[in-house]
Parts: sequence; C-alpha cells; structure tokens
Amino acid sequence: MGRALARPGAEGTAKFQHALSGTQFATTSGAGGVVQSIERQGLRAEYPVEYVIGSGEHAKGFLVRLGEQLFQSPISYYRRAAKFDVAPGYEQMERPDFNRAATAECLVCHSSGAATSAGQQLTAITCDRCHGPVEAHLAQPVRSTIVNPSRLPAAQRDSVCEQCHLAGEARVANPGQNLIQFRPGEALEDRWQVFVYDRPRGDLRVVSHTEQLALSSCAKASEGQLWCGTCHQPHGEKVNNVDTRCRSCHTAPLSAAHPKQEGCAGCHMPQRSAADGGHTAFTDHRIQRVAAAPFAAPTGTTGPAIRAWREPADPALRERNRGLASIIVGERDGEARLINDGYRRLAAVYAKFPRDPDVLASLGMVLFLKDQHADAVKLLQAAVAARPTDAGLREKLAVVLNAAGEKARAVEALEKAIALDPLRETTYHLRATQEATTAGRRQVLERWLAKMPQSLVTREALRDLERRKD
Repeated sequence: MGRALARPGAEGTAKFQHALSGTQFATTSGAGGVVQSIERQGLRAEYPVEYVIGSGEHAKGFLVRLGEQLFQSPISYYRRAAKFDVAPGYEQMERPDFNRAATAECLVCHSSGAATSAGQQLTAITCDRCHGPVEAHLAQPVRSTIVNPSRLPAAQRDSVCEQCHLAGEARVANPGQNLIQFRPGEALEDRWQVFVYDRPRGDLRVVSHTEQLALSSCAKASEGQLWCGTCHQPHGEKVNNVDTRCRSCHTAPLSAAHPKQEGCAGCHMPQRSAADGGHTAFTDHRIQRVAAAPFAAPTGTTGPAIRAWREPADPALRERNRGLASIIVGERDGEARLINDGYRRLAAVYAKFPRDPDVLASLGMVLFLKDQHADAVKLLQAAVAARPTDAGLREKLAVVLNAAGEKARAVEALEKAIALDPLRETTYHLRATQEATTAGRRQVLERWLAKMPQSLVTREALRDLERRKD
C-alpha cells in the first residue's frame, strides 16, 4: 500500500493517438522530470507530472498540479501491454483533457492523511490507514495501543480493507459524514454504506475483489474466517502460499482426474481482463470449482436492483441510504425504475431527514427530471441552505432555476459556485450558456482560461465562438 503514490521517476517516453477523438498524447522523461502533452486540431498543452499513482504492478496513473488543485492525467501506463494509452474512463471521450479534478475521495485511497489537494504535498499510505492513530503505540509499543485488523470482529476487520477495496455500485455517506473519515476499529457502515447489485455482474472490475470473494463457496463455508488477510500480506504486498491455505481446508487427496498442474490459483483464481481497467488483468477471486469459468451475464426479466453490503441498525438510515444509492445508480445507468424506487424510499423517510442536504438535493433532481421545476427549486434551495459551501449543490440549483425560467437567479447561483470553487470547470461552461451574446460567452470562458490557460476544451470552445455569428 505504501506504493500507491510516489514522485515520478524514469517513466519512459512514448507517443500515441486516441482514435475516437484524434487526440495526440505524449509522455517524455528527462532530467527536468516527466512531462505529458496533449494536442488536438492545432491546439497543444503540456503539464509536468507531480505524482504517480499505483504501484505499477498492473498500471500507473499520473497526477498533475494546476494552481493549487491536482488533476488526473488522461494518460496511463499499462504493464501487461507494456504501453501508454488513455486512462480508464477516457476511452469514449470525444474531447479528453487534463480537467478531471482529483477529489479527496479519490486521493484518500492513494495517499495518507486527509488527502486534501489544495496546495498540499501528498505522501504514500502510512500505518494509520489500517492501524489507526499511531502516537500511543510509538510512545508505548504494546499490543493494546494499536489496532490489529486480524484481531477485530469480522465486520470491523473486513472494513479496514473495504474502505478502499470495495467500490460497489454506489457509496453513500451517513448524515454528517463523508467518504474519507473511516478509522480502523469501526465498522464501515458507521460512516458510510456501500451498495452492490443483487446479482453477480457479468464482468470483472478493478475494485471488485471483495464482492467476488463473497460469492465463493470457500468464503461462505468459512463463516467469516476467510478474508483478505488469509492470502495477502499488506506490509510486504506479497501473497502467502496460496496452495498451503487451500490445502488447510481441502485436505482430501486429489482425484486421479485432477490435472497435475501445480498451483491452485492458476485454474481456480485465474487472471482476467478488467472491464474498467484498460489493458489490465486482475485475479478472479470467485474461487470457482470449474477451472477458468467465464463471468456470466446477470439474469432476470428486469435489470438488477441494488442491495446494501452491510446494513446499519437504524431502519430510517437504511432507507435513506438505499434511496440515495438507487438514484445515483439509476441516473448513471439510465434506469427510471431505480430512480423511482429511490424517490419513493426518500419520500417515505423525508420527515426524519428534513434538513439533510443529500436527501433534499436528490429529491429535487428527481423532480427536475419529472419537469416539476417549481418544487425542484424549493428542494435545491433548502439543500443549499443546509450546506452553503457546496459548489456542486449551487450548480444543481442553477440547472433547475434555469429550467424554471429564473435565469437571473441561475446566474447568481453559478457565480456563487465559482466563488466557492474557482477551479470547477463545468460551472464556467454552464455560466457561459446563460449569456445571450457571443461576446458574453467569450468573456465567461476567458475567466476560466485565466485560471487554466492551457485548457484544450475551453480553447476549442472559444475558437468555435470565433467562427460563429450572433
């Protein structure tokens, strides 16, 4: 885990073209450091790499700093393919750019501390991520002054790994919490809930090992004894002797028909391509009896529903979190039935969370989708009042105000969002659409370029404006 983030070294030199957009990317390494460039339709930009994310065992990603904000590079290096290519999530982008902000929720799984990005120098993951605060243990290094995950009850033990290695379909923070507050010794659901589909997915994803392992007969039969630490050694990032672990339960002699190949994992935990990991392959943790059995597509007459990985004790909190997750997944997948299910759940428990900004905003955005703009505005206004420093909420408020025909108030909301987060590119582009003239739109976009002068997307937008007439 200490290899999850590092300063760049000799990362190599390469060029490639993103076929969909025609964008040319390049990485160069030299005495001055690592520089990555992007070029499209005559416009070019380059950025020095500040951090490398990932150990390189499967792949490496890169972070660049623009002002006081870290941004993800659209370039990754893939070890199995031994080449640079676009980073996961950029494959289908028509206009990729260095404009994906690295949020605290992203950085927390690659760096230690609070992982805020505003001008902060980051360090790789340290002991406290799995063992909790270490000050008392350094002063008195005995067992009772440190958290040892292997000695915790199963839910708390597994939560230590799940804080970064269980993505699910949605993560929902409990009221007053966020997605970076977990402390070892807690159960994850005390801070946030992870939601997964109610049936196996038809693919392997990068952060899905925990879900896969839970599907295995071995994990089910172990009644909580089989966990990540059974095979993995986090301190050295090595794997224990898997065959020894397997044979500790599977003690019967192998049948005569069993292949004489050494190594249980080679057949029962093969390497497979990850659907969301670019040119990467990861271990299939389903531990299947049939060697190299492929992933089966989900079955059912309707699309999958979602379920909580683990439930909190409070029934109202369960419904709140399930409702929020259903709307998140429904909007992502274009599934109206999930959006409607989430709306019903939130409406049923709204009286218990009347000033919860996440509940208010989610209900408001569903009503916006249903063209009930006046009620959507009221709910988004209440959400902003409950969390006034959230630029994203003000941006959503602007969208529903604009749909309700209140353009002046939409502009006001966007200007406040920009004041709260001057490096939020989407807000400037939304703000530009509120201007009636080409000159007005140009002026707004130039405000963004003053912050990010190399932005290809905004320079392209300005060039398009120059070609237009009002």
